[in-house]
Amino acid sequence: MNTGYQERITQLLKEHGVTNHELAEAIGKGKATIGRYLTKGATRTYPSIEDLALIAQYFKVQPHWLCFGIGDKHTHAQTLTNAVNVGASTVSVYTRTEVPRLLSGEQADSVSSIPVPSKHNNCFGVLYPVSGALSYKWDCVALVEQGQEWVNDDIVLARLPGNDYPEFFTLVKIGAVIHVWYGDDTSKNAIHQVMDDEIDVIGVVRWGTWSKRG
Repeated sequence: MNTGYQERITQLLKEHGVTNHELAEAIGKGKATIGRYLTKGATRTYPSIEDLALIAQYFKVQPHWLCFGIGDKHTHAQTLTNAVNVGASTVSVYTRTEVPRLLSGEQADSVSSIPVPSKHNNCFGVLYPVSGALSYKWDCVALVEQGQEWVNDDIVLARLPGNDYPEFFTLVKIGAVIHVWYGDDTSKNAIHQVMDDEIDVIGVVRWGTWSKRG
């Protein structure tokens, strides 16, 4: 079981407006128990699989997602099994702020894992920022492939000068100058113009998946 369950429980508490005390009562635990499950300090205790299953049942999410970050909140276990049986692979999904740790070989905390076609098993997933009304109902994961040359109009995960964390950009190279747009919206003017050595392209977005929020 990875420690990402802490972030997933915290996410559910916020989404549903539930306090630690209310959750503890719902699963038959003392009021301080949830706090000890979620702390990263010396007082931390680890929930049993049974307790995590009760928490999943309370929030009406899938226990394999809560415990291990496999699939998403509402992906049934049989769906994952069927996907694997027809040749799917499972890749980990990270936030953009965790990507530098992943690239440096440090322990990066994943937020989930998702089944993908086997041709994408060399990719890793990154949460793609969703704006507007969609952001309240949907999450998007972009699969990022490293070691591939990008071409004009590709969406890439990259860092611009002075930025510690990567963002998603669309790139178009005209002559020696790379024109940069945030995300996939190229309907407005480019936000930056840079040279090859001024942008750190981590990888090219090859495929994406949407999941509806609970």
